[in-house]
Parts: sequence; structure tokens; C-alpha cells
Amino acid sequence: MLQALLPRMARLMLAAALVCHSTLTHSLDLDPPLSPNPAGDRVVVPSTHTIGQLQRLARERQLATTPMWHALLHYRRHPLTRQLRSLADDPGFFLAQQGRTDPQAELDATIAAFFDAEPRHALDQAAACRFIARERWLRQELGASAHVWPQIPCERFDTWRAGLRADRVSMIFPSAYLNSPASMYGHTFLRLDGPQGDGAGSPMLSYAINYAANGDQNEGLAFAFKGLVGLYPGAFTNAPYYLRIREYNDLENRDIWEYELNLTPDEIERLLTHTWELGPTRFDYYFFDENCSYHLLALLDAARPGWNLVDDFTWWAIPVDTIRAVMRTPGMLKAVRYRPANSTELRERAHRLGPENARLARDIADGTQPLEAVQAANLTPEQQALALETAERLVAYDAVREGWSEPQAQARRMPLLRARAALPAGEAVTVPTPKDDPTTGHATARIDVMAGRRAGSDFYTFTARPAYHDLLDPPAGYQRGAAIQFFQTVLSRSAHGHVQLERFTPVDISSLSPHEPLLRARSWRVGMHLRRDPFGQADERRRMGAEVRGGPGWAWQLGGDGIGDLMPYAFLDNHLQWDRRRADQPWALGSGLAAGLLWQATPHLGVQLEGHGRAYLGDLPKEWGWSLQTRVHPHADWSLNGQIQQQHRERTRPVTTWGLGVMRHW
Repeated sequence: MLQALLPRMARLMLAAALVCHSTLTHSLDLDPPLSPNPAGDRVVVPSTHTIGQLQRLARERQLATTPMWHALLHYRRHPLTRQLRSLADDPGFFLAQQGRTDPQAELDATIAAFFDAEPRHALDQAAACRFIARERWLRQELGASAHVWPQIPCERFDTWRAGLRADRVSMIFPSAYLNSPASMYGHTFLRLDGPQGDGAGSPMLSYAINYAANGDQNEGLAFAFKGLVGLYPGAFTNAPYYLRIREYNDLENRDIWEYELNLTPDEIERLLTHTWELGPTRFDYYFFDENCSYHLLALLDAARPGWNLVDDFTWWAIPVDTIRAVMRTPGMLKAVRYRPANSTELRERAHRLGPENARLARDIADGTQPLEAVQAANLTPEQQALALETAERLVAYDAVREGWSEPQAQARRMPLLRARAALPAGEAVTVPTPKDDPTTGHATARIDVMAGRRAGSDFYTFTARPAYHDLLDPPAGYQRGAAIQFFQTVLSRSAHGHVQLERFTPVDISSLSPHEPLLRARSWRVGMHLRRDPFGQADERRRMGAEVRGGPGWAWQLGGDGIGDLMPYAFLDNHLQWDRRRADQPWALGSGLAAGLLWQATPHLGVQLEGHGRAYLGDLPKEWGWSLQTRVHPHADWSLNGQIQQQHRERTRPVTTWGLGVMRHW
């Protein structure tokens, strides 16, 4: 089991830091390349005197320093050097040699280029069509009349724009999906909706604008490394929204939240023209900061200069935090809608059927029970209909998840549909919208301070965690049983010692998926840590070591009125350890069992009790222990934490640690 788990743990070690989906979809170029305009369609280029006049006018009006120009060119100051530079990494995005770092030079070159009708740029376009958002803005700001400013037809753009028929924009947030490293934090993209009241206004017929890395997740650690250091190209793409629904709702079983934005027609037009400019443009993709969510905010900043949405994100941009930035901008949000995943609908059906009837539907879907079993189960016609509908949905769900062929899936579904058609029409199953949407949850970064005693001596700790959520954090807006922590750093100081690194966690992920009658949910966890030896009795004897631990598991959902939400669980606790105090045998490989109980007593009180035991290969001592932690949340962003733990190792004195602290999410 450990051998099977280690490759997965290696892939997740760094790749789990991804915050966006990385599948390249269709190009923004929706029609085949056009032939160059015939010579008779080109305008006569004005004299350099006219170009110079417009450049001087732009300088007088200081257009190169305006928020709109900086938004269109994606100029940002480097957080350390404070040097102004564009985040675009494609030389074809600039018309001046030094345009990436010099807004004025780029503005002068852009004005001059707009008087050249030759298709010299990406997709065989003239500059005025390749950079149509810049062209329209400069024409407006300079007040250039038609006989001065060139009129160059942009047939390719006109065809693309007409095909979108967009007059509404929504920001879409597929929730986190732990089983995909590229989607553990969720994802964001934009949906373009047509006019309401006609067929084109259906969301399924809308187009989605997406920014993603063009990379292959099967590269394992190479995929993680390239994404962390910006070796993947990122690009804006678009695809029909129904393909996104199939990908996120059906294949990955992710609930989708839709946030309709309050944009004017002019702002939507600016967003689309700038999207056209970005289509052929390459950006270096970074999983933490210059990712899908960050660049979508930059696109919105171009639609309405002055929002400055990207200003809140310097070192990292987590999708749910970017949605919060949108929501707290006055007048920006128009409506919020919820689209449940297939798995969420199946859980609702299981709840309505009850455990016994839900298992019957599962057996019928698997073919281990005949269709007639619903009649022998003493069910009402309405319950029979619900059971058969659920069995058919399960077959469709399994077909997608397991890659069945269409004939194979239809052969299983059709008898169920025929049996269901013979029963009376029942009530449609509608999944209630959750009370809390993802934006109502706690902030994703956290700092902790704690004081307590360890092995009879006082200690203090300071902990910083950039992201994201653990099992005892406030549950509102987050997936129950899912925990993702990255780059958590713990500094400690004993009462008579010095400050030192106590623990560093590059990644720690837990997925508690409770067993249920319909879905074959799987639990697992994996973590990597640098940590001081927990059994040293004095600071100078506690050397640094490293460990990788994790394994598959099982979880169960209990609870009811008056007792809160109980989730007992158990994991295989595989453990790979490096400890330099063992000079002759620094590596240790072991396995054992960890079991615990996660209790969400109320939305403001959580408790976790866990015990573990491990044995190692060779003549290494066994280890075992237990821990109890409780968390009180007086506020979504403030928590009080109390914990006690005891650790044992053969031939070593046990170590007891307890502490009390306060936590702040920000």
C-alpha cells in the first residue's frame, strides 16, 4: 500500500499548490484566417506630422500614466524592486522595443502603428485590429476625427464579437476538488451571456473566457516545478459553457457558484475587446500569483479602470479570495446563483430515499438487484419512481466516472427509463441552495500565537500559514472534511531558549469523504514536514528531521439533533522519516493506523480527537500517541485554540504537550 501511495504523494507534494485548472481549450480565434485586405480597402497613411501631433497631444494629456493605459498593458510594479513592468511575456504584445517597461514609449509606438494597415501582427491583423481595445480608447481620448484617424476594417474581430452575442457577464467559481492537484483551491472564469428572453440567452449556450496554463499534469514533479517557477505558458481561451459544466459538474463533481457582475454595455465591450487582444498573448503562468484568478481580475480592471482589483494580491491569489474582492467592491455584484454537481444531487436523492432505499437504488444500478425489487420493497409509487430515477442517475454518473462506451451506458439506462415511465410523475428533486456560499467563509491566510508547556518546560509558538483551511477552521463556506495547508511555518521559543524553526509544512492535505449508500467516496491524506524531534528533552538535543506521511482511509457521517456533526475516521498511517541523529540508519520506513473523531458540535465549536500507532522496518522503536484539540470561533476570522497531546516511543520517556492560543485569519 505504501509503495502505491508514494508516487501519488510525490505528485501532490508541490502540484497541490496549484489554484487553477490547466487544460487548454479552444482558441479565441473562432473563424479561419482572413486574407489580407485588398489594396483598395486600405486607407492612405497620414503624414508623420499628423502622427506627431497625436503623440504630442497624448503626452500633454499624460495618457501613458492613466489607469486605463496601465490596465490595457498590464503594467504592475514589482513587489521588491518597485520597477514598473508589464506582466505580459509575449514580445508581440508590445509595439515599442522597450514597451514592456516604458508606458510612454509604448503609447507613442502604438499611435504610429495604428496608421499602418498592413497585417503584420498575430492572426494576420493590422495593429488597429490586433489591439482594438487600445485603438478605441485612444480614439476616444484623443478626440481624433474620422478624416484624421485611420479606418481599418477588422472583419475577423467583428465575426468573433457577433458570435458571442454577450450583454451580461458572470464570474464562475467551481468549488475546490481535492482529487485534482490543479483544482484544490477551486477555479474562476468568466461566462458571457446573451440577451435574456431569446434562445441565445440560455447559459448553456453561452461562452466562457478562461485563463489557464498550457501544461500536462502527468509530468508529475516536473509539472509542479514548472508551474511554481513560471515555465508554463498561460493563455486566454474560450469554449462553450456546456463543456465547462460537463468538466466541472459531471466529471469532477464540483458545485458551481455563479456571480453575475453589474457591468454596463460599454464596460462589457471594453472587456471583450481587451479579451481579443489577450487571445494570442503569452503570459508566464505562476501557480501562486499570476494564475487564472489574478488575470481575470486584471481583465475586469480593464473593463472598469479604477476598480484596481489586482492591488490586493501581491504574493498569491487564491480563487475564493479573488471572488471576495469582487463582492466587496461596491455596486459590482448583481446576483448569485448555485448549480449543484451531480454528486450533490445524488446525495439529496439519498437523503430523500433513506439509507435502505438508497442502497436498493445502488444495487439496481449495479445490476445486483432486478428492477422488480422496487415493487417488492413495499414502496409507494412515488418512492418507486424516485428509486428508479436515482438508479438511472447513478448509471449515468458511473458511466462518466469510469469511461463507459455510449452503447454500454445506454444498455444499462434504457430499462430503468422504461420502468420509470410506467409510474406516475413525481416531484422534481431540487437541491437546496446552501446557506453559506464560498465567499462567506473565513479568510485563507492565518497567523497563530500559543503558549503552553512541553515536557515540563514553558514554550511559546508563532505560526504563519498563507493558505488555506484545516479540519477545525470555521466550516462555513468550505467543504466539510477537506483540509489543505501550504507552507505553514512554526517558530518556537522555550522559556530559557532562543527562537528556532519548530516545524515547516510545504503541504498537508486531508480528504474525509464519508461512506454513503450511493457514492463510492474515498478518503485519503498526505503531508510533508520538516520538524524537530518531538522526543528530545531539551532544545539543544532536538534536531531537525523530515517526514512524509499519509495513506488511504475511511470516514463515516453521524450526527443528529442535539449532538452536532460527528465524523469518525481511520487511515493507514504510512510513514517515511529521515532523522540525522541516527547516523548509521537515518531513513526509516513504517506503517500503522491512525483513527479519530471529528466533531463539529456547533458552527462555533469544533473538536478533534485522534490516536495513532506505527511500527518501523528494522530494529527501530515503535511509536504511538494521541491528541485532543478544540477550537472556538467567536468570529469568522478569529479563533481560540486549545490542545493537548502525548507521544510515546519505545525506550524513550513520553512527552506531554499542552497549549492555549489565539488564531487570526486575514
